[in-house]
Amino acid sequence: MADYTERANEKLMEAISRIKESQGNDKEAQDILEAELMNNAEFMMPVMIANEESAEDRKLLYGVTAMKDGRPFYMLFTSKEKLKGWNREGKRVRTVINKFPMIADLAYGDERIFGLVVNPGTDNFMIGRAAITDLRARIRGEELGLKGEQSSVDEDVQFQNVREDEVSEELRNSLIMAMRNDPKIVKGYFRDMVRNGHLDYVVIIDHTGTMEESFPKIMSICKHHSHDRSVALISSKAPIAAKAIDGVKPIYTV
Repeated sequence: MADYTERANEKLMEAISRIKESQGNDKEAQDILEAELMNNAEFMMPVMIANEESAEDRKLLYGVTAMKDGRPFYMLFTSKEKLKGWNREGKRVRTVINKFPMIADLAYGDERIFGLVVNPGTDNFMIGRAAITDLRARIRGEELGLKGEQSSVDEDVQFQNVREDEVSEELRNSLIMAMRNDPKIVKGYFRDMVRNGHLDYVVIIDHTGTMEESFPKIMSICKHHSHDRSVALISSKAPIAAKAIDGVKPIYTV
């Protein structure tokens, strides 16, 4: 039987092999790895089903493995053979197939998880929480069509003043403090965004460094102070940023 997951991960596995052989010094392989994770890779994840008899209360519980220091990591498998390499006793294992963006959201939202391990028992390739946060910030920007100079203005997106409530005030104050502590952030804006009928917060950052340097820190602040409201991050270098900040004052400036 064809293993479509294995086929989807061929370039990913080639990149992992190169990274391990170079002891992390193969920059091209690292770039390929990140591109495959963000766009093509898919993984088998062991699960248990809680409250299986109830359609309303049914819940997936994703399998974790503990490293030598006891820290828990979600398990990702790139093929049926890699799963067998871990499940040597041949026990019945339920799995679901997920793309990396969904897995990144899952790990990001679970503070107990220290990262992901690809093919435990064979390759044992670890993706730490900082890397997950970084990639997730980049993925969310790309989903909105907002990545750097490559993005185009989305006429379906409307920006407006932030809704006035306790959550907005808490997030605004936390963002200002974080921006003050990041020398690479020159200005920061905080607005509401309506896209395809959905209302989200949007944070626009004018930065001197790369997105990867400042965005994960700001995304972490958003996670802890948005009270589960959706937040998008936009670089001021994105063409749509001009529309987002037109006529408004920044919440922070150096």
